[in-house]
Amino acid sequence: MEVHHHAHTARKKWTHYFWEFLMLFLAVFCGFLAEYQLEHKIERDRGKQFMKSMIADLKKDITMINTVNPVRLEKHRTFDSLTSSIFSKTYTSNGADFYYWARIISRQVTFESTDGTMQQLKNSGGLRLITNRVMADSIMAYDVLYKRIQASQELEKGILKDYRDVASKIFDAEVFNKMFLKGYDYSLSPSNYVHYMERPEGNPQLRKNSEELLNELANRSMYWFNVSGSLYINYEELKQKAERLILLLEKTSK
Repeated sequence: MEVHHHAHTARKKWTHYFWEFLMLFLAVFCGFLAEYQLEHKIERDRGKQFMKSMIADLKKDITMINTVNPVRLEKHRTFDSLTSSIFSKTYTSNGADFYYWARIISRQVTFESTDGTMQQLKNSGGLRLITNRVMADSIMAYDVLYKRIQASQELEKGILKDYRDVASKIFDAEVFNKMFLKGYDYSLSPSNYVHYMERPEGNPQLRKNSEELLNELANRSMYWFNVSGSLYINYEELKQKAERLILLLEKTSK
C-alpha cells in the first residue's frame, strides 16, 4: 500500500501580511486623497466662478446707482422749489413750474440690485465656498444694507401714494395729462422719467388752492424728502461697498 505524502505550503511570515496590509492601506488612502483634492478643486473653481459672477452683478449695481441717484438729487431740488412756492404763495404766478415740480415728485425712482449671484450663494449654501472671512462678511454686509434700502423704498412708496392723494385734489388732471411727451418710448430709460414730461404751456391754475390742502401737500412732500434723503445716502454707501467688494473679489479670484 502506497502512502501519499501531501506537500505542505510554507507558512508566510507575519511581515508579509503586514506589507500586504500596508500596500492596501496606502492604495485606499491615496485614492481618498485624490478624491479629496478633486472635490477641493471643484469647490475652489465654483467659488471663483461665484466671485466672477458677483463682480459682474456689483458693476451693474454701480451703474444703476449712478443712474438713479442723480435723478433723486434732481427731485430734491424740485422739492425745494415746490415748497418755496407754497410758502411764498407764488404758485398762481408760476403755474407751469408748479405743475411740473409737483408731478416730478409724485413719481418714485427705485434701485433694484442685480442680486442673482447673491441669492444663489444663500440658497445653495454657496457662502461656505467663500473661505476668506473678510470677503464673506463684506458680502453679508452688502446684502443687509440692500434689504434696508428695500424697506425704505417700500416706505417711500406709501408716502408718495399719500402725496398723490392730496395732489389729486389740488391739480387739474387735464394739465397733468398734457405734460407727458407723446410718442416717447418709456421702456428706454425707466429711471430717467424726468425726461418723459415737459412743462405745460401758459400759466395753468390749480383746481383748488386752499391753504389747508397746499399745507398738507407741503407736509407730505417733506415726509418724502426725509426718506428720500436717507435713500440717497444709502445708495452712495452701497456703491462704496460694491466698489470695495469688487477690489477684494478681483484680488481673491486670480
